[in-house]
Amino acid sequence: MFLPHSPPPTLRFLACLAVLALAPASPRLTAADGSKFAHSDGDARFLHQIHLYDANNRRIEPDSTTPYSSLNTCGRCHDYETISHGWHFNAFLPESADGREGEPWIWTDPRTGTQLPLSYRGWKQTFDPRKIGIDQWAMVRQFGGRLPGGGLGHAPEPDDSDTDADAETDGDADAAAETAEADATASRWPLSGSLEIDCLACHGVSGSYDFNARREQIAEENFAWAATAALKIGTIDGQVSRIKEGSDPDDEATQEKLPKVTYNASRFATDGTVFVDLVRQPQNNACYQCHSNRTVDESGIQPRWTHDEDVHLRAGMQCVDCHRNGIDHHIVRAFPGEEHPSGEDMVTLSCAGCHLGADFVNELNQPSDDDEPESHAYDTHQLAGRLGSPHPAHAGLPPLHFEKLSCTACHGGPLPRDQALGIMTSLAHSLGEKGHRTGTELPRIAGPVYAKGDDGRVYPHRVVWPAYWASLVDGKLQPLDPDAVYETTRRALRVRSDFSSELLSPKLGSSELKEALGEERYRTKPEEWTEEEAAKVEAATKAAGEQLFGEKISAAIAALEEELGVAQAVYVSGGFVYASGDEEETVKKIEVKDVDSIDMVRWPMAHNVRPAGWSLGISGCVECHSDTGMIFASTVSAVGPGPDQGEPVAMFTLQGIDADQRLTWNELFTGRASFKIIVATSITVLSITLLLAAGMWVGRLGRA
Repeated sequence: MFLPHSPPPTLRFLACLAVLALAPASPRLTAADGSKFAHSDGDARFLHQIHLYDANNRRIEPDSTTPYSSLNTCGRCHDYETISHGWHFNAFLPESADGREGEPWIWTDPRTGTQLPLSYRGWKQTFDPRKIGIDQWAMVRQFGGRLPGGGLGHAPEPDDSDTDADAETDGDADAAAETAEADATASRWPLSGSLEIDCLACHGVSGSYDFNARREQIAEENFAWAATAALKIGTIDGQVSRIKEGSDPDDEATQEKLPKVTYNASRFATDGTVFVDLVRQPQNNACYQCHSNRTVDESGIQPRWTHDEDVHLRAGMQCVDCHRNGIDHHIVRAFPGEEHPSGEDMVTLSCAGCHLGADFVNELNQPSDDDEPESHAYDTHQLAGRLGSPHPAHAGLPPLHFEKLSCTACHGGPLPRDQALGIMTSLAHSLGEKGHRTGTELPRIAGPVYAKGDDGRVYPHRVVWPAYWASLVDGKLQPLDPDAVYETTRRALRVRSDFSSELLSPKLGSSELKEALGEERYRTKPEEWTEEEAAKVEAATKAAGEQLFGEKISAAIAALEEELGVAQAVYVSGGFVYASGDEEETVKKIEVKDVDSIDMVRWPMAHNVRPAGWSLGISGCVECHSDTGMIFASTVSAVGPGPDQGEPVAMFTLQGIDADQRLTWNELFTGRASFKIIVATSITVLSITLLLAAGMWVGRLGRA
């Protein structure tokens, strides 16, 4: 009987290798260098007319009912174990390098007003899911639609669970709590099966792979069936999500409820093989599934047709031209100073390295010597970079800018405005799936935000302020498990779909409208209100929302404290911490020492890259060095599902620039053009005077 999670992935992988070792050598299975993995060593695409195998390593036939396994199918010829340590799969592995901050997984639940940034990589101000009580299975259920499989998607082996690792460091009490949390969903793994690395999610030819079909299967907890559905070689009947919690996976009745595959017999050749249309280098469409973004302004989501693509894509480049990888699948992220696990020097795949050359980057990163005159490779190195990239002139730009600013500060992301724009991303807002979006959906991400990176240079960032329910102990905030929060607070909050709209903008009743508009006008349709009446209704709605927010949050806090045994429960949103108020059914804002747990989380952004004509400073120095220069004067405000919004913060504050010094500097640049004219005029007049004087002197000498 088929069990999606029969042997652990490592044992299955070793068994697969044993089969290969016993099989006769063939050109398909044995490489020219004697390795056990096949490769063609040519630039041409290799035709994949192959047999498919399931999780139990049984060959798939047209009448089979089990899904195919990429581990046992692709792993026959490709080094699955090595691939599984690549950047997209290794977030859960303790030995993997964390690298520069990237977009975290943001656990979002609009019913409880939650936008909780999570990461296993130890990035700044993100939370480790294991310390909150969120196990692997819950993470895959929540984010699996954007995971390529592997890593988190593999069911933990019984003697190698993440909770066992925490037991040694967090103490017996914490370990026991986490173990209990893991046990609650442990029975789901044998039912759902592992979400193995789906090679075709990246390598499938655009149009031959259905990403949304894969996401639908993951949403139904059919992890092991997702790849089969996406390949469109059969239909899936059954949903693991409908199997009762605690069902015995070995029970025959439970086995009958597991999803079954009905394969399309026409996809099989007479020898039982199936044609899989794939490419060596992933196409842009595959990257867009997780790396698309949209900007949002006051009018809503900005339409795509009003924007240009990244300048590199418009020139015909592919994402993988810069973001390369070998068989280890360690994707080159191409940020300055990246240390690639392969040991290869990747400097010429960064912006400056590609356009200005490695010499420029290496000399720029050398510590300055006060005893030697300052020089820069930029002044002398004129070689264009890789792929025929143009060498930027940067005429008149002082070298200091390269020390203080990243390339993306002027060329990356949307053009800055007076206030940071809203941003929607594929990972956070499921871009690419069917649906109607307004741009107000959680999580609330903003950008570009110009702040210093770890190397001291200014980069554009995306930012989000966390919103979550937590316990407060000795001034420290510990987020509570979002699933437990929902189950505990759903009766207290009574939110059907959207926390913000239902609590902060409640529909006013007749009595409230009568109080705001008067006896004669309260029945008037909204479109017939005057501006003054609309303002009165808006004020009344805001007041009602604040009161309702206090009542609901207070009731939810009480429920958390009673049912979860939390000594003091609080709600965090937009940089504020809400606790039970001094009066019944009210809340109050309190100060906490644990500022990092409520402050904005940020990560650098690069794309879309703008051409030189759209870069900051293209119109001259005063575009930036003025009181309205957006790279310094643009503002961002803490936003969240709650009613309060933080004071706008200017970018120069985030960069550590003194306000008075900036104003003085701006005044110097404002008069710089006039100063140049005055100096030029003075030099001209002086030159003419000297020439006249010289002429008179020569004349006198002649007469003498």
